[in-house]
Amino acid sequence: MDFNFDEIFDRRKGNARKWSSEVLNQKFGIKDSDAIAMDLADIDFPVAKPIQQALTIRASIPDYSYTYTSSEFYEAVKKWNKNNFQCDFKKEWIILTYGTVSTLHNIVQCFTEVGDKIMFHTPAYDPFCEAVDNNCRVPVFSSLVEKDGRYEMDFSRMEQDMKDNDVKVFILCNPQNPSGRVWTREELFLLNELCIKYDIILVSDEIHREYVFEGYTFTSMWEFSKTNENLIMCFSPNKAFNLGGLKTSYVVTRNEHLLEKFSKQLKRNQITSPNVFAIPAIVAAYDECGEWLREMVAYVEKNHHYLSKFIEQEMPLFKVMKPESSFLAWINVDELLKTDGQKDLFFQNCHISVVKGSYFVRDGNKFIRLSIGMPRKVLAEALFRIKKEYDKWIK
Repeated sequence: MDFNFDEIFDRRKGNARKWSSEVLNQKFGIKDSDAIAMDLADIDFPVAKPIQQALTIRASIPDYSYTYTSSEFYEAVKKWNKNNFQCDFKKEWIILTYGTVSTLHNIVQCFTEVGDKIMFHTPAYDPFCEAVDNNCRVPVFSSLVEKDGRYEMDFSRMEQDMKDNDVKVFILCNPQNPSGRVWTREELFLLNELCIKYDIILVSDEIHREYVFEGYTFTSMWEFSKTNENLIMCFSPNKAFNLGGLKTSYVVTRNEHLLEKFSKQLKRNQITSPNVFAIPAIVAAYDECGEWLREMVAYVEKNHHYLSKFIEQEMPLFKVMKPESSFLAWINVDELLKTDGQKDLFFQNCHISVVKGSYFVRDGNKFIRLSIGMPRKVLAEALFRIKKEYDKWIK
């Protein structure tokens, strides 16, 4: 099929938070109607038609009361994961949840106590830290090491910190946000072995897994689930199919004790039935939108190539970390923009919203993150504005 990802879609009509004039003004100081939003981690393409059709059909039924997790959901999840990621699940291992961020909060509340230590890599998606801090647990930061233009895990330091801090939970992001790093099987094996050795619950957030680019191989931590009984997987269709507003996600674990305990945690917090539109959306996405997704990811990969080449040729003081996955670009701007104040002023002048690296807990201050899952014409306009401002700053 021929999908038109060059179509410019006005997301303001749907009250998209990313493109809200009010949010852009309050959060980024951008008041202009020509602002380009490149901060929030979602994509700027119309949702795939089978999803829209499924929701239209469901909306036509005049009943929006309580619903349940149907067998269609479980079958769609099992089929999608087996066919695309070689993950073979049983129905009873799967629990539907209300978005990955709230799921992490529930995992922290369920499997740790106040004051317990929780480890994750940095730079990190800030809600990882919020899930720890907001529940009165203690974060243990594991700094990623930049080598040959990409991040690597520091296993010797990780092991020492696990041992010294009596870490209870490790939260992994695979692929990594903000950098898009796709962890290799060897790296995941070593991390899994460390978690087994120190009796640490390993939580693997894999919600960006559908975006892995050509030349890279995604390995799910689930591959090691038979050797690690303390493994909890977090999945969601939200990033792949732009369904964040439906607050849909699910966790998977083989461990009956963890399943029972986590189910009780969700009931305790009254997370007992899905959004009425969630199941139709997930089923349509997983059953009917595979081809749309493949072509969209290929388009986004070309966006990355376009951005990387443009910056290399036109703005050599900026350095793009080589993309391995995701619609997010991680760019070192430190040679020109050393402070957050400078970054704010620079991008306000461009009328572009970005995420500063300081948002990502620590180890990211030299960077900015751009969300580039957008029509190439919009990306080109954004880069033109950045180049124009760049030229002013280097004079």
